[in-house]
Amino acid sequence: MFDITAFWWFLLALGVVFFSWALAHIYDMGPAIKEAFHPAPSPTIPHHTPKAAPKAQAASPSTSASGEDDLKKIEGIGPKIEATLKDAGINTFADLAAQTPEDLQKILDDAGYTRINNPETWHEQAALAAEGKWDELKDFQNSLRQGRRKPA
Repeated sequence: MFDITAFWWFLLALGVVFFSWALAHIYDMGPAIKEAFHPAPSPTIPHHTPKAAPKAQAASPSTSASGEDDLKKIEGIGPKIEATLKDAGINTFADLAAQTPEDLQKILDDAGYTRINNPETWHEQAALAAEGKWDELKDFQNSLRQGRRKPA
């Protein structure tokens, strides 16, 4: 019929589970476990503090200490195309402004870039940047779509 011994074992197991649950919530072990896996840095080990880099003498906000301009400021030019242009000897905005779109496209074609990169406005943007007309450059870039003139 009904075994009373099984009932007492069940009640005892239920009590142990409840007692364990209560202890876990009374003594929150979260911070201790977090500290065990992510210990705080030891105060006896000195931390590395990098030295301040020497200030570069820049002619414009985008000119580096080596005299090269940050060509990525031109819409449509990313890090890879900038490296390709610099390999071709185009290091400054003035160098880029002196190029025709056809010359720039030939450089891109020779480097294996697809025709998705369109340099039609790069020389105009570079001319504004070379003259330091940053507000005009920003306005001009806002009138472009992906480096190209928006269709009328």
